[in-house]
Amino acid sequence: MDVNYRIKLIRSVKDRDLTEALDIYIHTIDEGSETSTIQIRDYIQNKHNDKRQMFFYILYVNNAVVGFAEYGYLPQSEILLIDYICTKPRNHTYFYNFYQMIFEDISEFLKKKNFYIKYIITELSLKKDNENKYIDVDSNYYRQLLTMEGFKILRTPYYQPYRNMKGELSITDFNLVIKPLINGLFPKTNIDASFYQEIMADIYMNHYATWYEKYMNPSDVNQFFTDLLDRVKKEFTNKIEIDDITLVNCTLFQKGLCQQVSTENVTLKKKRLYYAKQWIIRILCVLFSVATGFFCYLKRFDSIETFMCSLLTILSALISLGQFMKDRLFQK
Repeated sequence: MDVNYRIKLIRSVKDRDLTEALDIYIHTIDEGSETSTIQIRDYIQNKHNDKRQMFFYILYVNNAVVGFAEYGYLPQSEILLIDYICTKPRNHTYFYNFYQMIFEDISEFLKKKNFYIKYIITELSLKKDNENKYIDVDSNYYRQLLTMEGFKILRTPYYQPYRNMKGELSITDFNLVIKPLINGLFPKTNIDASFYQEIMADIYMNHYATWYEKYMNPSDVNQFFTDLLDRVKKEFTNKIEIDDITLVNCTLFQKGLCQQVSTENVTLKKKRLYYAKQWIIRILCVLFSVATGFFCYLKRFDSIETFMCSLLTILSALISLGQFMKDRLFQK
């Protein structure tokens, strides 16, 4: 059986296959992560002269429309940003063919204009259910696929902006994942603060703000992203390690069932809470131990005070031991 794959760069809203491609997009993207198809059509039609360039693609398999993708190129930081890459059905072969063909096509286009790609970046949802399981199907699926492509998780403070049902800008927790096409960003090394702030400014101001300014009050949009940049800068802690995304290489992760794996972003607030909890447990353990020793010294072996202190000492020691084992075996 012969299978033919091809892609097409969408240049006009009159493209007869655009409606079918956008239908795949609408029914594939996780809820809350989608961009208005009206805005996508507007961008394709008006070809806005922005600092960054947008690319919209259709994937064909044996001449049937099976995919839609939206990419952006940020020349300031030389980042190729994957906004969406959707196929129907979800299929590893479809994804990798689509991904590689788009990269080659955009790379050739940029080289003709003397532009180059240093990094490929995309976003993954951190939405959970009441049982603390990751639930966004698309993001869980792409964690598996991106493993094979050498992407790294930047567990830095990151929030994906979106337009809510009230028509206002809002944010939600996301992972930023990156594939370096140059030497650097090695796993188990710390993220450089200046590099992090530069790519945040480029993504938020030259990608998201540039888009939303066309459909909302520009001054409100600019203020929103200025405040957001200030927030992520304040929440950044200098000791965040770059993680290899292979840490989520679990067959159950796609269904959100790998509870021993955490991809949550590290913020200054979360780190402070973590260390505060550790010190509280240690202090309680010492206090209960001292109290137990004191009552034993007074020979109140049969008193309720001695019994309760002994019990609490054992419990606090077990909690401390459990936390230690958790940190050692399931390091975040």
